[in-house]
Amino acid sequence: MGIDRQPLKAQYRIDALTRLPLEPLEYCQRWVELSPEERGYRKACVESLAAATGLSPRTIENWGKNFEKRPDHVTHTLRLADMLNQVRKIVLPPDYPQT
Repeated sequence: MGIDRQPLKAQYRIDALTRLPLEPLEYCQRWVELSPEERGYRKACVESLAAATGLSPRTIENWGKNFEKRPDHVTHTLRLADMLNQVRKIVLPPDYPQT
């Protein structure tokens, strides 16, 4: 009886992904439903970043136009939030209320 190594390899890929940073603009591109050219995009982006990080929208507004002044730890928090959003998209029914 052999040991199934496939789940272990998947675990390594997940661990590697958690170490990759995700910039605020990348997070918004993935999870904000408006396009960057649409009116209200920045506000929706700030709200989405606030929900993902637990920080206030005012704090996020202070990061600059393209969020270039964001703290380093935020990129890792956003990667984890992105991964959780991907799992939700797969697991939860389409009509499940989004947060």
